[in-house]
Amino acid sequence: MDKILLRFIDICRLRAGPQDLPTSKVLMSMVLLAYGLLVVMLTADDKGLDVGFQVAIVATLTLAGLAYIVLWVRDFTERYVQLLTAMAGCGVLLELVRWPLVLVQQYGVDGGGSFFVVIAAILLWGLLVWEVAIIANIFKHGLDTSMWMGGIISCFYVFLSFRVMRTLFFAPEVTTAVPVT
Repeated sequence: MDKILLRFIDICRLRAGPQDLPTSKVLMSMVLLAYGLLVVMLTADDKGLDVGFQVAIVATLTLAGLAYIVLWVRDFTERYVQLLTAMAGCGVLLELVRWPLVLVQQYGVDGGGSFFVVIAAILLWGLLVWEVAIIANIFKHGLDTSMWMGGIISCFYVFLSFRVMRTLFFAPEVTTAVPVT
């Protein structure tokens, strides 16, 4: 298990790719479960446990679906298990880094001061850029393409994921204007 964890860390460090992971549906299932549980824990504090589970299910299905579609377009579906395992495993590591940053940001919002909000926001943006680079690296190896093409696909994936989540769960509330007479 330590070797697999180190392999995920190497993928996050852009020193390995999904082909360096075993083709194991059991490992893929375990990593997807861990990914989903972390999403629940990150979301449940703010939105409640029921919404947390919904977000986790949609996030996991979005991850799995988009990974399959990208591989299907290039006719590399035999790489699906390894690519999805790499994306979910790296997602777990990123969520573990994101969690304390979100807590620090929330502490700042709850009265800890704007310093904490600003620092956490800067670090969260940096983490997002790193996440895009990791996903680009995974797609680069999984699709046998350049890092630039992996980056484009990664940006599209991240944008689409955020869009789906925002539309379904985090859309701003619309208030109707009352005409003043």
